[in-house]
Amino acid sequence: MSCRAAPWSRPSAVPHGRSFPASARLRNPFGGLNLWKNPILKNTWRIGDVPMMFGLPSGLFRCMASSSSGDGGFSRPQSTDETPLPLYSWPDKQRPRVCILGGGFGGLYTALRLESLVWPDNKKPQVLLVDQSDRFVFKPMLYELLSGEVDVWEIAPYFTELLKNTSVQFVKDSVKLLRPSDHLRSEPGGSCTGGIVHLQSGTVIEYDWLVLALGAEAKIDAVPGSAEYALPFTTLEHALKVESELKMLERRRFGKSSPAIEVAIVGLGYSGVELAATISERLKNTGTVKAINFQTTICPNAPPGNRDAALKVLESQNIQLFLGYSVSSVREVYASEDSSSMVTGAKEAAADDDKKLLLELKPAQRGLQSQVLEADLVLWTVGSTSQILRLQPPDAPYVIPLNGRGQVETEETLQVKGHPRTFAIGDSAALRDPSGKFLPANAQVAFQQADFAGWNLWAAINDRPLLPFRFQNLGEMMTLGTNDAAITASFIEGLTLEGPVGHAARKLVYCLRMPTDEHRVKVGISWLAKGAVDSLASLQNAVASSFLPPTSTTNRSPAAMDPDSEITFDFPPYLCQYKSGRVFRPGSNATVPAGTDPLTGVISKDIHVGAARARVYLPPGVDAAAKLPVIVYFHGGGFVVGSPARPSTHAYLNDLVARAGAIGVSAYYRLAPEHMLPAAYEDGWAAVQWAASLGDGADPWLLDHADLSRVFFGGCSAGANLAHNMAIRAGADGALPKCVTVRGLLAVHPYFTGKEAVGAEAAFAADVRGFMDRTWRFVFPGSLGLDDPLVNPFVNDEARAAVAKIPCERVLVTVAEDDVLLKERGLWYHRELKASGYAGELELFESKGVGHAFQFDNLHTPQGVELQERLVAFIKK
Repeated sequence: MSCRAAPWSRPSAVPHGRSFPASARLRNPFGGLNLWKNPILKNTWRIGDVPMMFGLPSGLFRCMASSSSGDGGFSRPQSTDETPLPLYSWPDKQRPRVCILGGGFGGLYTALRLESLVWPDNKKPQVLLVDQSDRFVFKPMLYELLSGEVDVWEIAPYFTELLKNTSVQFVKDSVKLLRPSDHLRSEPGGSCTGGIVHLQSGTVIEYDWLVLALGAEAKIDAVPGSAEYALPFTTLEHALKVESELKMLERRRFGKSSPAIEVAIVGLGYSGVELAATISERLKNTGTVKAINFQTTICPNAPPGNRDAALKVLESQNIQLFLGYSVSSVREVYASEDSSSMVTGAKEAAADDDKKLLLELKPAQRGLQSQVLEADLVLWTVGSTSQILRLQPPDAPYVIPLNGRGQVETEETLQVKGHPRTFAIGDSAALRDPSGKFLPANAQVAFQQADFAGWNLWAAINDRPLLPFRFQNLGEMMTLGTNDAAITASFIEGLTLEGPVGHAARKLVYCLRMPTDEHRVKVGISWLAKGAVDSLASLQNAVASSFLPPTSTTNRSPAAMDPDSEITFDFPPYLCQYKSGRVFRPGSNATVPAGTDPLTGVISKDIHVGAARARVYLPPGVDAAAKLPVIVYFHGGGFVVGSPARPSTHAYLNDLVARAGAIGVSAYYRLAPEHMLPAAYEDGWAAVQWAASLGDGADPWLLDHADLSRVFFGGCSAGANLAHNMAIRAGADGALPKCVTVRGLLAVHPYFTGKEAVGAEAAFAADVRGFMDRTWRFVFPGSLGLDDPLVNPFVNDEARAAVAKIPCERVLVTVAEDDVLLKERGLWYHRELKASGYAGELELFESKGVGHAFQFDNLHTPQGVELQERLVAFIKK
């Protein structure tokens, strides 16, 4: 992606010269026309069941004169003969009204620029920002979500958080129709509005000035099958969907040596190259990336330095390049019964592992042959379409001038041609550089245009001359992995920063380009903390490797001679351990601090529980005398990754505590291989004892609000294993104070295993059982393997009797339909617990169409909400 930058210099004083054109200042869109005698304007038309007149809703004229109050709220026009439309109520009827459509780089930064300018008291405009999402997305860093380098909050903060210290109002909605009226001339001295905007919710916004910054949408229906089977990568939702699909593929291949994960990427512009490098590095030796490009070169418009650096990285990784090809179709196929061929259809009979996507490639260059590629996931990075064309009024489809690509034609001042009160910027606008080439659709252009648009709005409102926009290309940047990037600066010819230096420089530039000072500081501190942790880990590994005994280097390959690149244990998708002792946890270093959660109002803090630590959560609005249940929660991660501070875990617990109205205690248990089991069990028990003793009698939240007669143990995956074993330990005589009653155990997608296959595990590949044994021994070298009661709770009569005595009144076991590896063990645990003689209540719940631990990344999906509500109902029962 290209870096963003402001113009070299911003106007520091009000320019003098010609006045703003009178035609743009006039207020009455109809001038001296006799509206009732004009045969064109007299006709009415309709949007749905709403009659429209003169290009405005006929009911709207009556409500425009009515008084309104409130801070950016909505008022409904009264009508006796037709359904009224909700009209957005601006706080002030006198000050100018600026409506900005689109909250990307162009829209948000224009709003912030307007806020930063100095205005006369009666001229400062009311600014309304409209976007279909509730988050601003720093799109150049979406790739880092896949590598785990950044957290969602860092690159996708909420608009309400960014705008909380400004006067800018925000509305989450989609645009349905644009009806500008600033192209209609009026008599001097008349009054006019710039037009109206219809939103999908039915709300109507009347404005004086409009900024079109809607951007472009991914054009995914380019070939047969692409819309059904390919995923774009232009929004936060797209990135989270790709992350979810990759996790699902990684889990399906968990413990298997084959087949490899195959990801196809269509298009090798900046986005395709950055995706290919990021995903290839993530998959390592477990998968292959197949990159297809119509041209025979990658990033054809990139500076040579960036292109060469990118090509070098792509060729060094497990990426297959198919240059000079176009995709003619994408289709889904399934393995036939004899597994010797692929067939279309039979979808209901095919397992997920049998599904494949086939891409038919046609040569775009002479000398190449047609090919068919198989893939598990197809990502589409070519093609986009403007949103403006579909927003034109049906009775005036050309009221907004568009070019052949659907972009708005603008003047040099960024005003739409023929519409002096409408500005268009970013991907919505068609603007050329002095050489006649269209400006690229990237963040750098949108950022600079936002600066000019904000200034020119100031100038127009204050009757001052407008500035012509001049784009200054400051260079281009691209990420090529977790510690690699390429930066070419336009002002230093021939200089390209690559590798770690380029990576650090790119993050620094993007940190400085974050929207607000407050968010900039938060992100900077977060990235510095992560960098410090990574540096400390590298130092520890270097010190550890210096004490390793020397080994023979005879007849060893160069890679094998490097102990820092030779993998001794691979625990996908969590961890790789190298011969040097270095441990690599992809995407696991991201953390968020404790504090007040702006979404739920939950307050959290980090405390010491003996030699261990925990994060404690208190729900909002707790009365001084209220007594709340206590949930002791354990995170998952195979005993090797995760913590309560991991963003997805922290957000999940905030939501659970808020919904359940309970105090949460989540343990920072030590992780293997640095701290082998049973360290995690000891830390977990320390957290239980701390909660049961009201924080050693010293924690104010527990002292004031904890109801120790309602204690719950819970966790997901390895965390459910911990919760189960804590329940067994709590069943021993005198283990907990007599005032403590463990009401329930929540075992979500529990991690158990055993030497003997159960249920559908009989269909697993032969090496899966061996892999489960190796991973368990990896985290617990001194264990009995898969016959250890800690991981196989019903291995013998003694273990079965211990389980039957757990002191919980109720147990809830949840499984996920697509949890290939652990679903059967969850069902088995439920069956065996019932057969063991356990006397409490047992519940079983299955989430349909989702995989293992899906809820952390999909908390607000229907399945995520359904699971969360089931857990909350269990706690409140």
